Amino acid sequence: MPVFIIFIVTSLISLLRVTVTNREALSSLVWAEDGLFPLCIAAHGYVQCLFDPYAGYLLFLSRSLAAPVALFPQSTWPLVTNLVAAVTFGLLSSLITYLLLRAHVPVRVAVGAGLVTVLLPIVGLETINTAGSAYMLLLVAAAITVSFTFSPQLPWFITPLLLFLSAITIPSSVVLVLPLLAALIAYPGEQRKRTLLSIATLVGGLVVQLLVITTATNTRSVEITLRSLKDWVEQFPNALFSLVPTVAKLDELGRLSAFFYDPNVWIGLLSLVALSAFAIFLFTRRSSQLRGAGWLLVTGVLIGFIPALAGYPNNRYFVVPIIALVISIFIWMSSVFERQHQAITIVIIALIFLGWFPDFGASQFRATASPPWNQMLTQIQEQCQLDPNSAVTFTFSPNWPFEDTTILHPTSNIVNCDIVQKP
Repeated sequence: MPVFIIFIVTSLISLLRVTVTNREALSSLVWAEDGLFPLCIAAHGYVQCLFDPYAGYLLFLSRSLAAPVALFPQSTWPLVTNLVAAVTFGLLSSLITYLLLRAHVPVRVAVGAGLVTVLLPIVGLETINTAGSAYMLLLVAAAITVSFTFSPQLPWFITPLLLFLSAITIPSSVVLVLPLLAALIAYPGEQRKRTLLSIATLVGGLVVQLLVITTATNTRSVEITLRSLKDWVEQFPNALFSLVPTVAKLDELGRLSAFFYDPNVWIGLLSLVALSAFAIFLFTRRSSQLRGAGWLLVTGVLIGFIPALAGYPNNRYFVVPIIALVISIFIWMSSVFERQHQAITIVIIALIFLGWFPDFGASQFRATASPPWNQMLTQIQEQCQLDPNSAVTFTFSPNWPFEDTTILHPTSNIVNCDIVQKP
């Protein structure tokens, strides 16, 4: 029952955070890849678009979520894309709650963890209710399956499936091999066989991902340099400060910022040392839940670290680390206030959520339709009526693709008029 409730509640929250800021979102807002990928499928079919590298890698989940959208009339895409995103967020949030319950995490914490995925202030800036960002919750769910121990065991296919889907969706899922290797050393017998199967499916997915990456024409460079590393370290405190109500915002470059913090490498290093100390503390506890929280924190931070090395450590690359951190804190807190003090954990979690209430509405950047979809679509339809043989350019919110965005065929916002549906 808690899992089903979380599905309903988080789906609604995901949808409401956008519509509270922009009441016309369901009739005018199609966000970036949530529109680009269905357009590709409408023009070239699902299979060809699925294996077309985007930013140089395979992006399975986002491509697949675009498939049902492409079946609907283009005039309904604002409603359909937002509903698909809301349902996806709800499903993945409820999956996270289910997994934590199976790991014998207290119900109050598992429910709070499910809500965290859609209520965090940092999520509302750019990633809330967009199918293109749903992979973040997939990564959190996959990290939970390899970080915690389950009794009774999860059905044998759940962990391999989540790992394979994560691997063919985002390359940074490679860090999930770390807790798997630790489990391979620590656990004998049947558990070792399960771990080997999980490693095999993760590696198999990464091999598929690598084949796509190495054959892509629009490669994405990931180069560890002192500059990119320093930038990530300096920006990490901004992600932590986003937990303070009303503090988080996006600067003029689209990066996370806090009004009272100027990027500083020493403060960044101090925050990472503190997180490392917290993770080590969790690892030393006897409780399997606390040790699992430690692995979740480590893998969550590393998942955000890898893409940030591309030189653009913006909001979305800090979402998974902050989700992992808050869930880990909730689990630790429940171990401190256990038995007769269980109500204290519930009160603290509730107060945290109430503190985030001023940040409930998604950012203007995320919720503003620019351009309004039907207005843009009408202009395209009129152009096609004048010249049916011409090519037209779709623009998605937020006035995207940007000038510096490189999108190659078949995934393109430029299509022939025969793809444009008549009014």
